[in-house]
Amino acid sequence: MIYLSCNMLPPITRKKFLKVTGLSLAAASLSSFSFDDIKTKKALTIGLCGNWSNAALAKQAGCSYIETGVANLLMPDKPDADFKNQYDTLAVTQPLKVECFNVFLPKELKSVGDQVNHEGIIKYASIAFQRAEIVGAKIIVFGSSGSRTIPDGFDRTKAKEQFIALCKMLAPIASKHNITLAIENLNQSETNFINKLGESAEIVEAVRHPNLKLMCDIYHALKENDSANELVRYKEHLVHCHIAEKQDRTAPGVMGDDFKPYFNALKKIKYKGRISLECRWKNMEAELPTAVKTLQEQFENA
Repeated sequence: MIYLSCNMLPPITRKKFLKVTGLSLAAASLSSFSFDDIKTKKALTIGLCGNWSNAALAKQAGCSYIETGVANLLMPDKPDADFKNQYDTLAVTQPLKVECFNVFLPKELKSVGDQVNHEGIIKYASIAFQRAEIVGAKIIVFGSSGSRTIPDGFDRTKAKEQFIALCKMLAPIASKHNITLAIENLNQSETNFINKLGESAEIVEAVRHPNLKLMCDIYHALKENDSANELVRYKEHLVHCHIAEKQDRTAPGVMGDDFKPYFNALKKIKYKGRISLECRWKNMEAELPTAVKTLQEQFENA
């Protein structure tokens, strides 16, 4: 059950939050990132999806940032004090910044279908965007397979209309907090809605808002046989990527998957964004350095 009692509290701005909590100095180091910074970074900026407790290991392996779940850190269903306590620890102790968030909505908050709950989503998302700005993140990935899966028998055209309507409400709120919401392609084993990059792009183009963009999960693209050329086709919408090997979502370098066609496309469009490792790890300590090295080498050789 999702409790949103914290929505009864008056809105808290980033400036007010930092003043009240005394986190100005820590926040300054966490929030100094901007899209302009990407232009000065190396060609491939690699991050790790998962808990920030792995930040030291990720940094040692060559990662530049952490991407974690909205509920894990931002806790939109919890009061500000709970979020403050967790953020305080993160700001002081972690060697890598949380620059992106994934796992946007819990499955109980339905984006489409007979039990659609756009009001609840707006309340939840508004707090998530607000707190993501405090952390200093710029991107929240909209995958959320449980939320967006179309119920059996429900009209698909109506579901698409519902989803577009939701995104039209979410994008302006995200804009107020300097957040870009990025629609993720998910393969058919996870959801029956928005499986290909072209379908993600249809949503983005229907909404037409600068804070609603496209992300490419290369693992899901491989599962759906989505051509790397789609990255070129929708280059103006692309802001973020995920990656893992196709068969068992293993880390790059485990099975030897060749990602060079996708990297060649990213090079062609002069992509300067991030790419997050979202993998199933058997031994992260051993596999993560290999994964980072594999991506760097394949990108260089693409």
